[in-house]
Amino acid sequence: MKMNSLIKVISLSLVIMLIFGLVGCSSSKPEPVENEPGGEEETKPEATITSMSIGTASVGGALYAFGGGFVNVWNSLGISASAEVTGGSVHNCNLIQSGEIGSALISQGAAYQSWTGTGLFDGQEPNKELRAALPLHPSFIHGWTLDKNINSYADLEGKIVCGGPAGGTSDEYNKEILDILGVKVNKFVNTAFADAPNNLRDGMVDVFVSSMGVPASAVEECAATLGAKIIGVSDEEADKVIAKVPFYAKMAIPANTYSGQTEPINTIADVNVYMFDKDIPEDVVYNFVKASFEQIDVLTAAFAGAKDMTLENVRTIALPLHPGAYKYYKEMGVEVPEAAMPID
Repeated sequence: MKMNSLIKVISLSLVIMLIFGLVGCSSSKPEPVENEPGGEEETKPEATITSMSIGTASVGGALYAFGGGFVNVWNSLGISASAEVTGGSVHNCNLIQSGEIGSALISQGAAYQSWTGTGLFDGQEPNKELRAALPLHPSFIHGWTLDKNINSYADLEGKIVCGGPAGGTSDEYNKEILDILGVKVNKFVNTAFADAPNNLRDGMVDVFVSSMGVPASAVEECAATLGAKIIGVSDEEADKVIAKVPFYAKMAIPANTYSGQTEPINTIADVNVYMFDKDIPEDVVYNFVKASFEQIDVLTAAFAGAKDMTLENVRTIALPLHPGAYKYYKEMGVEVPEAAMPID
């Protein structure tokens, strides 16, 4: 009897120990990770990706400078990022569609035409990979020249004109504008905007034309060192262009944007948007959008035009938002326009 009682006691003890062991192993609540020395729980979300490529434009352009600022935002989230030199918005749309990059800075006009397979993308499959995230700055149509007789786009008749890299947004947009206005140039040449000082000084190019945010470093270098004159699009010219390409709007480059430019310059502009591939995870985009608005000072240090990236300007977005961006704007009480409502 004593032996049987002892066996029962030992068996009961083993069962109790086994039960407590199983309970401890099956707990679904994670243990808080304590930081040193504060002892607070670590709440920073773990990134679901480790790197991000950002399509920008050519060196010396506003999109390239702005992209460098966004690299810093991504890095603050523990994600390695790179600002890729590209042909600009048109090229960036194609790169997202082909899956070669995950995000890009794109003019909304190019994005809309890519989305619909029209205009500059006529004949291509509509690009339904694009999702909007951040309202950026306007890209102003403007040129710069050492020829004091050039005052508007009409004066480019018979001139040697450069719109930056071949096939880039500035190149394509300005060819389209000159075609609408019926202006016949001597010839178009293509090179990086960073080459503008040498090309203008040596007389290889009469005028550079662009679709860029302001101030663009390549333009300012020519204005400051060569006394280059900045030109825009006249009101009459603007009316003709907008009648054909309605995503443009009349705007003015503020006085003193560039060295020696003491008066506002009337022209037309297209708003830029930070776009993502639709397959980028929602939490990644949410964290990025939130961090971008919290680090405006970082972005404006890279590109002064970042000041136009405001919650109020979300109303200018006319393409579907990425769900991650929409989540942030909803939390912030932003009224999202119907055209920008997410479709995923």
